[in-house]
Amino acid sequence: MIIFTFLIIIAVVRQRIFDLDSKNKNLELQQRLFRLQMNPHFMFNSLLAIQNFVFKKDVKEAGMYIADFARLFRLILDNSRSEFVLFEKEIETLKLYLKLQSLRYNDKFTYKIFVDEGIDLNTMMIPPMLAQPIIENAIEHGIFKKDGKGSIEINYKLFPDKIYFEVVDDGVGLTATKHSESFSDHKSSALEITRERLKVLAKKHKFIVKFSISEIAENEGVNGTRVGFYLPFKYRI
Repeated sequence: MIIFTFLIIIAVVRQRIFDLDSKNKNLELQQRLFRLQMNPHFMFNSLLAIQNFVFKKDVKEAGMYIADFARLFRLILDNSRSEFVLFEKEIETLKLYLKLQSLRYNDKFTYKIFVDEGIDLNTMMIPPMLAQPIIENAIEHGIFKKDGKGSIEINYKLFPDKIYFEVVDDGVGLTATKHSESFSDHKSSALEITRERLKVLAKKHKFIVKFSISEIAENEGVNGTRVGFYLPFKYRI
């Protein structure tokens, strides 16, 4: 009985240590993702866009842009404090981010967000701050380098115990940009942090990480990039 009790105590302590370690690591990764989202280039160019509206004396547009800008960063700050957020809140954050990026790049791209009809936006919750770095890569390293306008498609597909998230763009593809130093540094940082956080979430919530990134090949050429991974979800209590 003494040995059995001792083994139980050891198991409980080890599980407690594991839980604390996972929580701390997840918090650290969240903060690193938060810093990626608070991209200084994005902030600087957003403020320049507001300045341009002011110079053109387009007070209404400037006011709307400032309101969206403030709302976006308020959401990012709120989301950074939670392990899970309502799906509705995550989608609102993405829409604001995409809207501001589109204005920043003079409507260089269009975007669509498709959410599986089985997903209840008001009750289902997912980990925040994982989509934006992937979307940012698609815009800055795929669409921006493309001649003419581009498009981005964001998909959320529901499975019984997880959600599959996917970003598809019709930019220049990985091969055309992989030799760029700025691309390599930023892309590797964003993808590394995203993968690490997914691993932490997978251990805690018991799901298999499936992170994939590939070029879209059509007519013997490259027509964009596809990135996807699984996310855990839960219901609001």
